[in-house]
Amino acid sequence: MAFEWLGTFNRSQFTRLADFARAQLVAVEDRLVHLVAEQTRVGSITMLFNVGDPQGYVADPDSYIGRLVAAYEVLGGDAFLDLHIRLVSDPVFALKADETSAPQLYSSGEVKAGPGLADAPSATQVANLRGWIDDTLQYRKDYLERKIRRALDYADQLQAEVDRLTRVTQSVDADGSVENIIAQVEQLISDPGYRAIQDDQGKDPHGKLAYAPLAGYEPGADREGSDTYSRTDKGYVIPGGSS
Repeated sequence: MAFEWLGTFNRSQFTRLADFARAQLVAVEDRLVHLVAEQTRVGSITMLFNVGDPQGYVADPDSYIGRLVAAYEVLGGDAFLDLHIRLVSDPVFALKADETSAPQLYSSGEVKAGPGLADAPSATQVANLRGWIDDTLQYRKDYLERKIRRALDYADQLQAEVDRLTRVTQSVDADGSVENIIAQVEQLISDPGYRAIQDDQGKDPHGKLAYAPLAGYEPGADREGSDTYSRTDKGYVIPGGSS
């Protein structure tokens, strides 16, 4: 597997990875065109809330998700009351309380439940009521609900990939760009105290010495040479001297 290493490597290995990553940037524009077209095909749905209560939704009727929601409603589902869909960009969270009380509400408007529901009698009766229509519920509601949620997950993944590809092409000053990441690794390589990465000066392109143990002390003129392979602040050491 190419570039299977992560945090421990040498400059020769990293240079090859950096060159490969830079070479892939030329394909980013075409990948973005494809992803945006796929986003248009799949579509999305945005629920409109008023203090947590669904008031409506917006979805392109010609998109895949829009058609799924239309079919869901034809089969008796209610997108407002049943789906409670939220996008990754609009998560549910506990509303902040003050110093005298604990949080009681979620951002969806739902009250935070306490321990113990004490609802066994009603739960039994509702289970009996649902029992004879379980197959109908699964076919007319649950099946389409799962398809809608999976499609929304896919739409979120598409957006995440668009965001990532847009970010990697930015300048060296932008966090997450290819040039920014390479620059940060180069700083680590130039730091003699960070011994996970060694500057092999092109002498170990295969990374055979990359996992040599960390040296217990720094070899020098006043100390005997090491008789083991090791990594030091000055680079790799091989038995009898420095690499």
